Amino acid sequence: MASRSVFSIAAEGILKKFRKSPATGERLSFWTEKYLKHLPQGPLKSIPWRGGRLWFTKSWELMHSFDEIVTGEIYRFQAGNDTPRILDCGANIGLSVLYFAQLYPQAKITAFEPDAHNFALLKKNMESFGVQNVTIEQKAIWIHNDSITFESTGGQGSKIGEGGSITVASARLADLLQEPADFLKIDIEGAEYAVIKDCANVLRNVKHLFLEYHGAIGQSHELTEMLEILHHNGFDYYIREAADNVKYPYIRERSSGFDQQLNIFGVRRGN
Repeated sequence: MASRSVFSIAAEGILKKFRKSPATGERLSFWTEKYLKHLPQGPLKSIPWRGGRLWFTKSWELMHSFDEIVTGEIYRFQAGNDTPRILDCGANIGLSVLYFAQLYPQAKITAFEPDAHNFALLKKNMESFGVQNVTIEQKAIWIHNDSITFESTGGQGSKIGEGGSITVASARLADLLQEPADFLKIDIEGAEYAVIKDCANVLRNVKHLFLEYHGAIGQSHELTEMLEILHHNGFDYYIREAADNVKYPYIRERSSGFDQQLNIFGVRRGN
């Protein structure tokens, strides 16, 4: 029997890791998954999907996102109207935007993605699928409308940080929430604590909130504070593990990434 590549084994592990709940949406076909598992990471590629072509450069990230967003329908919500206002903060290559646009074809979507590589793919995917009523902005969601140091990886790990080598434009989320939003998605790789604190007085304008928390065990007070802010703004919330990054929770080891990754689903009480 032919030996499998290290990447093939790793990709299968990623899919098993994130398929913890019953799938409700469309799956990638067996042959598409097989194709994606053996692709080199980096060259521009695409696969056909729902009448368009889905462009990407990192197939393992695409498989993870597809499994979470399309198959698991992690962002499914009931808007109560046909034209919900959706803010997608951390849109990456646009799979979440495509999901929202197909869930609510008349939605008014604004998507933010600061990484130049990701943004180029986001733009290409919007054009490929002819999405309407979508505004895309190459900006980092932050606490002011200026610029911020940014660390670009050309993938899902790009983030705001002092060690970043480039400067990108920023957009203050609190300003964007001066008017109501039906759905707010925040997946900004560790910048969420500062942003949520800055939005503490305007989160009442949000009906549905998705927040991916990235943090260190020694900074758990940040998570506690964010949950308190959600509670005081009238949200009930449900928490689901996004990634299991700590093998031995009682043994502190230095980590190159985030200790904790949690998906937090906030719904306004009474909605």
